[in-house]
Amino acid sequence: MKEMVYLDIKGMHCPNCPKKVEKSVSKLGGVCHVNVDYETEKASVTFVKELTSITDIIKRINKMGFEAETSKVVQ
Repeated sequence: MKEMVYLDIKGMHCPNCPKKVEKSVSKLGGVCHVNVDYETEKASVTFVKELTSITDIIKRINKMGFEAETSKVVQ
């Protein structure tokens, strides 16, 4: 079953940061779509919850040096 999570991401310092986050998160198995907005510091990620989790996504972003946290979850 697909799920969408909205994240707040702090620490993006340039317009290239969102592309780096999108590329890294999209490599996680089960991630279907990633969209990161530099100006609002928000992201939306659609994923298959049987293949990955919100925790895995947040860990991936935080490993890159950013601070990600759940903003809102919609099923």
